[in-house]
Amino acid sequence: MKKSLTLIIPAVLMVAPTALAQNQEIVYDSFEYAAGPIGGLDGGKGWTGTWWSGATADGGIVEVPGMDGLGGMLTSAIEHEGSYRVIDMAPLGPISDGGTLGKDGTTVWISFTLQRAAGGDDFYGGVTLNWQWNSEQLFIGSPWGSDELGIEKPWVTGPTVIPGTSVDVENTIVTRIDFLTGDDRVQVWANPGVDFPTTVADIDQLMPDIHFNEIKFGSGTGLITGFHFDDFAIHTPEFGPSLAVNNLVAGGVADLAVSNAAAGATCVIAYSLAGAGPTNTPYGMADLSFPISQLPPLTADASGVASTTANIPAGTAGRSVWVQAVELTATSGTLTNSLAMTIQ
Repeated sequence: MKKSLTLIIPAVLMVAPTALAQNQEIVYDSFEYAAGPIGGLDGGKGWTGTWWSGATADGGIVEVPGMDGLGGMLTSAIEHEGSYRVIDMAPLGPISDGGTLGKDGTTVWISFTLQRAAGGDDFYGGVTLNWQWNSEQLFIGSPWGSDELGIEKPWVTGPTVIPGTSVDVENTIVTRIDFLTGDDRVQVWANPGVDFPTTVADIDQLMPDIHFNEIKFGSGTGLITGFHFDDFAIHTPEFGPSLAVNNLVAGGVADLAVSNAAAGATCVIAYSLAGAGPTNTPYGMADLSFPISQLPPLTADASGVASTTANIPAGTAGRSVWVQAVELTATSGTLTNSLAMTIQ
């Protein structure tokens, strides 16, 4: 999901980029596809390959409109069939363990909306975190035999549910997994109203060690099939270089900084007045359109910060600008987050 950051007043600028950098989105899908079978479709962010949804590609279908106001939603259509997508682990090396998410000492946040279809009677429906070709690692949604929200580790633990919840209304489920030595801590919130809740979780328990690299959406054990899913996202605390821009005001001096870079790395900040790309680069797809300009290279200090200032010409208020940076080391380059901004 690409988010635009519109700068309003300097007081806001000093807070917004830092807040956005605390957790970064690594996987997303709001099912912005044409209505019909989802099998073979390719979209969203952070995936590798296309959706697989059974031999006939229609174990899940896209229905329009969706629940989040963006495109459609995924609806399970065949009992137990499931719709699967593999996470692109290539950019996630610092937080991966043997090609999976689950490295001890790391954290992931998983969020999505779901609702049992009107008139549906499936006994379960939800999202399963899979270790591809290995096993189902964690089920999040409505466990088998319950009309409430909850979790379980399939074939290992029984379900834990949140009393008073109902799958027959639209719900947003937020799950935090802290990967620990031994058992992992799983916290679940039903409709918390924020992306990263800090309140006491509705479920807070230790679960047997979790590793996953594939996501499955599905439901079953009913005569009338159907669970709706939308707005699926995985976030993780920042683990790579991050870009922040403050005081983007016409006639003023903007502050630009790359943080969380490797000490001594060369950082190059680039910008475009033409759009958000994508543009292919040796370091991945940049969210910048040609023509692309760049500022002089910077060197990250011992704390991993490379900062500079830039004069913003007078008379440019209202112009849009897209900004992104790359961290260069001796062997590789890593793109930062991108910012879509408006000069004030």
